[in-house]
Amino acid sequence: MPHIEGIETSEEELHSCHVSTVHVQSEQAAETLQKPIGSYITIETGKPLSRHDHIMSVGECLAEVLDRVLRPHYHGKLCVCGIGNRDRSADALGPEVTRNLPLKVLSEIGLEENFREIVSLEPGTVGTNNINTEVLVNGVVKAVGVDCLLLIDSLTAKEPARMFQTIQLSTNGGLSPHLTGRKADWSVLGIPVISLGVPMAIPASVFLPDQDLDSTLFTSTGVQSEIAAAGRIIAYSILRVCFPSYSMAECFIWSGLNNDTVLFDLEAWNS
Repeated sequence: MPHIEGIETSEEELHSCHVSTVHVQSEQAAETLQKPIGSYITIETGKPLSRHDHIMSVGECLAEVLDRVLRPHYHGKLCVCGIGNRDRSADALGPEVTRNLPLKVLSEIGLEENFREIVSLEPGTVGTNNINTEVLVNGVVKAVGVDCLLLIDSLTAKEPARMFQTIQLSTNGGLSPHLTGRKADWSVLGIPVISLGVPMAIPASVFLPDQDLDSTLFTSTGVQSEIAAAGRIIAYSILRVCFPSYSMAECFIWSGLNNDTVLFDLEAWNS
């Protein structure tokens, strides 16, 4: 990227993953990039997330990146919001993550937490409940007294190589539903909103630009395995950040308590 005033970039190798960060620091820079002020982080894994020999390194990389992003909000109340439709394979990442977080059990154990309280929410989709997602979430945020929101959702990619192999984070407040074409306004919440997603599909318009196919997506026949792996990795990383007294192996076991579909080597996690 050419040098632009008000933009800082960095790259690093972290747990065998390549991490690129773009900090947009001024309104002029935001207008130039057409991105709101904030940080944009991309983790490139180099291979699909479902590769079992790859899960530990990606999970630790994401946990370290999440720690940096969430640290300013420690000691507040965190809400993990799983956006998407669990009945549509490529759109099920958000619900998959929240299903893998046994927050009630962990809170009752009473171990050290980086947040005062951690809750999760699966708001469904506007196509089902006819309520804009940010409006529904706003009601819960206000009722529960949430201080910081972490959105999890499936994303789309314009390059096949980015599907299942990148994890994208943003501190600027939000993800937009990829099927409705409507830009969600997460600023109505009035609290920090951090988004995290993995590309799980490609718009058909990428391959057929001359046709009106904005709402048509292509994905892989193996997308369910990728959703299961990504959901486990993200849930593991959230637990690593939120419950620092747990070991790697313990966080991985807890992240599979409700849905244990990913094989792993316990000795490797303990080493």
